[in-house]
Amino acid sequence: MKRSMTFLFVRYAGCALVAMAFSFAAPVSAQGPFFGTMQGPDDWTHHHLVFSNPGTAADALRNGTYDQWLKVAGSDRYILQHAKRAAAANAALKPGKLVLRPEAEPDADDEAPQDVTAPVVRLQRDHLPRGLSLAPKSLFQQFPRHDRNDRGRRQRRNSLHTDWSEDMDSGATVGLGMAPAKFSFAIGGANCGNATQPDFVVYNTRLAGSGTQASIITYDNLYTGCTVPVPSTYWAYNTSGTIVTSVVLSLDGTQVAFAQTASGGSASLVILKWKASASESAGSPGTPTAESASSYRSCMAPCSLTLNFSGGANDTASSVFCDYGSDTIYVGDDSGKLHKFTGVFTGLMPAEAASPWPVSVSGAALGAPIFDQGSGNVFVADYLQNLTSNCATAGTPCGYLYSVKASSGAVAAKSARLDFIFGIVDAPLVDSSAGMVYAFVGADGAFGSPSNCGTDVPCSGVFQFPVNFSSGSSGVETQVGPGYQFLMSGAFDDEYLTSSNGASPTGHLYVVGNTGPEDNTLYQISITSNAMSATPVAGPVVSANYDNGMFSATLPITEIYTGTHDYIFLGVLSFGEPAGCSGGGCVMGFDVTSGTISSSTTPTGATPEAGGTSAIIIDNISSFGGASNIYYTPLSDQLCPTSGGTGGCAIQISQAAP
Repeated sequence: MKRSMTFLFVRYAGCALVAMAFSFAAPVSAQGPFFGTMQGPDDWTHHHLVFSNPGTAADALRNGTYDQWLKVAGSDRYILQHAKRAAAANAALKPGKLVLRPEAEPDADDEAPQDVTAPVVRLQRDHLPRGLSLAPKSLFQQFPRHDRNDRGRRQRRNSLHTDWSEDMDSGATVGLGMAPAKFSFAIGGANCGNATQPDFVVYNTRLAGSGTQASIITYDNLYTGCTVPVPSTYWAYNTSGTIVTSVVLSLDGTQVAFAQTASGGSASLVILKWKASASESAGSPGTPTAESASSYRSCMAPCSLTLNFSGGANDTASSVFCDYGSDTIYVGDDSGKLHKFTGVFTGLMPAEAASPWPVSVSGAALGAPIFDQGSGNVFVADYLQNLTSNCATAGTPCGYLYSVKASSGAVAAKSARLDFIFGIVDAPLVDSSAGMVYAFVGADGAFGSPSNCGTDVPCSGVFQFPVNFSSGSSGVETQVGPGYQFLMSGAFDDEYLTSSNGASPTGHLYVVGNTGPEDNTLYQISITSNAMSATPVAGPVVSANYDNGMFSATLPITEIYTGTHDYIFLGVLSFGEPAGCSGGGCVMGFDVTSGTISSSTTPTGATPEAGGTSAIIIDNISSFGGASNIYYTPLSDQLCPTSGGTGGCAIQISQAAP
């Protein structure tokens, strides 16, 4: 008889998650257990707020840091990240047993497909990673480790393969540095269009919504193993505005939130309950019913709530960030104010927080904020919108990193100026477990000695700060080549995120530097016991020959661990160097499992994309049915083969084989 044990971890109602169930079941077949699935969103926020291994409760008690540890290890985001990486490690123990549901029948010796309509993680008892027990405290045990010598067990394809490319209309794109959102990230399988809850991916279009143009569109039936047509439009809406920044999903995927610009140029927060509709498309969108704050919670989908930003400013670069625990959204605007909205996905009355919110952080425009539950701070940076000037000489100085107390709205700290040209364009990268925040700077102002970047250009640099940094602090910098253009965010590798050093991690940070008159180059920055090395390792050139005043830059790096391999994916705007990029915009992937790179490191694959790409979102980890993918849009129109026509394409590309 099959026996199971379930631990129900109850959370306060944060962003639509009331409880997460972790179930451990004995095997039912002679060939061993089937590793099940976890459902949850993957959007831009999950790549900017990360958690290195926080260690155990016992470690925290010994170190006198238990209260801080509990804030981190008890957060919904930590549990989601831990479950994803633990699941990948377990899935690797039984390759080939991952099933695509519901259209692919399981083998006779497989456990029947499991219901994945609730946010649930199912781990098999016999395949638990070392250090992960059945006790409730197992959620906070050491991350699973994997054998780095196993990277040769499977043969890799040396290519990225485009599965589909759908025309969202001329000019449509998610945008520079912005990302689609995916539901769900399911380790053990994938759901096609006829599932109770299909997997889907959401794209904003950056086009003004109308009766003939969707401002937001979503696709399901995503995988090559699904029945045709692959993909299908799941829903598409005219939201009566333009969405130019990344969208975020509630934890159960039933709601979407985003900043939107109205025709008058002022921004608002939109919260949307969607409903599947086969009749909707990019050129024939539906229109959700507009609701008031008091009626939105009980409205029947499709319906939406629009909350105008106080002060009437626009928002052109600040994506919304949701704190799941408090059901709160933070977002900046172009006038330098940081806004706070409460009760967004589960509250009875969603609203913008009153005075002292919105907080006047800077006179310059704000990028996207990151809320760190461990410190209770919101981290945000400013940048220059007027490119005819620079941050050092502009009437409104910019190029600073700020820390704002989420509880009071007080600006806790303002760093020294870090960027002297365009400011800090991308959101910070925060490791809540390690208590560190990283800012990515394209022009650090270090002209000449002691800079190694030349006498007439600054350096690109990564700045590391403790989350409780003081005003005026410059942090610790690692320079990554000559600078000028903006520098986009990097990503930690699996070695760092699963480091056994507790909250003092060791591993690597990958970033693409040389944003000035040199070739864009992939750099590896070593981090040892939470300290960033001053000397990075220069890897391969990813974009070349743009040094004659030509504009080029790379997009944010995205990392995924498959259980046997650790991959990073990135794009470049122009002059792509790898074979297959034809010198234009390009997307490419690298295998960083070994923890080493050099100038001769080659990508696992590369493919040209017009104008470069948006930021990238990762799909499931599965070797079955084409269910391991990355999602993005080009920045310019191109041929969209699967739908026909030339326009802004929503694209799914298969990852290099794990």
